[in-house]
Amino acid sequence: MSEVFVGRKEEKVLLSNALKSKAPELIAVYGRRRVGKTFLIRNAYSSHMIFECSGLHNSSLRRQLENFENELTAAGYRFPGKHPINWLAAFQILADFAAPLISMQKRVIFFDEFPWLCTHRSGFLQAFEHFWNTWASRQNNLVVVICGSAASWMIKNVVKNRGGLHNRITQKIRLLPFTLIETESFLRARKVNLDRYQLLQLYMVMGGIPQYLKEVRTGESATQVIDRVCFTRDGMLHRMLVTIS
Repeated sequence: MSEVFVGRKEEKVLLSNALKSKAPELIAVYGRRRVGKTFLIRNAYSSHMIFECSGLHNSSLRRQLENFENELTAAGYRFPGKHPINWLAAFQILADFAAPLISMQKRVIFFDEFPWLCTHRSGFLQAFEHFWNTWASRQNNLVVVICGSAASWMIKNVVKNRGGLHNRITQKIRLLPFTLIETESFLRARKVNLDRYQLLQLYMVMGGIPQYLKEVRTGESATQVIDRVCFTRDGMLHRMLVTIS
């Protein structure tokens, strides 16, 4: 089944306005895992994205740089010889790659799981600050989106940054779970039609998290869904319940 996009009206307007802005935009998006941050950004900016890189969980600086290089190659950059040995060099290459692409129209650079890129003593955050302050903040046709599931890290190190990113964020989005009405719309768009009582039962268990709601199958009752997802050995939420207990 293809992905369904419902709700997020305010967030979509904000992201759309960033494309219309005549100034560079630095957007911070944060919220719990599985809430739909990456899907929101890709949906809003699919035709404007020139580069996307997602951090690797618990990985080394070398692996993070390798991943960055692979994503830049996939985006169309051809390395002339030397490869980046640190984040300062990596961001300089990114600037060289992006410069001709943003000369005529607004384009988007997207860093997903931003906190994971900031490994211990890697200098990533300082290099990103330098990238934004010395180059990106002067590019009126550029939108940079940084996204992270570690909300407390994003708030402390990005939104409330007292260093090089202090007051640099132009827009911030705290993405919350679906409301009850958004949950109903999401399920109906996926051909799942439940009465309001069963919908409320599902909402109390899954909390409006899109990734969990995708587990709901057409024709099943709320009781059947909850039993399969929460209480069978291979259910998506079974391990979570076992951990809590």
